[in-house]
Amino acid sequence: MLTELPQEFWRKNMYQREDEAKKTKEEYEMTKKTEEIAEAVAKEEIAEELIPLRSQLNQMQQTLGQLQSYQQTPSTSTGQQNQQQANQLMQQMKQFGTQVQKQQQQAFQQLQQSIQQCSQILNQANQGIQSVQMLTQMNQLITQSEQQLNQMSQQQNQQQMNQQNQNQQQTGQQQQLQ
Repeated sequence: MLTELPQEFWRKNMYQREDEAKKTKEEYEMTKKTEEIAEAVAKEEIAEELIPLRSQLNQMQQTLGQLQSYQQTPSTSTGQQNQQQANQLMQQMKQFGTQVQKQQQQAFQQLQQSIQQCSQILNQANQGIQSVQMLTQMNQLITQSEQQLNQMSQQQNQQQMNQQNQNQQQTGQQQQLQ
């Protein structure tokens, strides 16, 4: 009777541990999904930031194309146009270079943030794995304890039966003697 109470207690705790292990697994899966969403958002933001750079690059290519076509057809009026176009192209290239540097800095900062987030996610996943391992070890210890309790209960029952048999034998012997 005494061993039934602890077994019931262990069973309840075992179900609670299983629930905790499931919650830890769900948290890990949610973290993984969050990481995938963050990666997709970062890719989208980078793509949006590249649009103005592409536009500026296209403008520079057009200006360069015009300069090349003017150089192939020389005239007095095109000399001034060539100089203006060259100045315009130089200005666009400087702006483009400045924007590229800004974009690089922003991309680097985003990369650093992503690395930090990934590091945090990995740490959380590692903690989850450690929790699952700890719960597994606890479960094994509890199972061993249950087995030991069962063995002790069986031994106790066997001892009680042996004691009863001895008592019955002694009672029978006493009755025979009377």
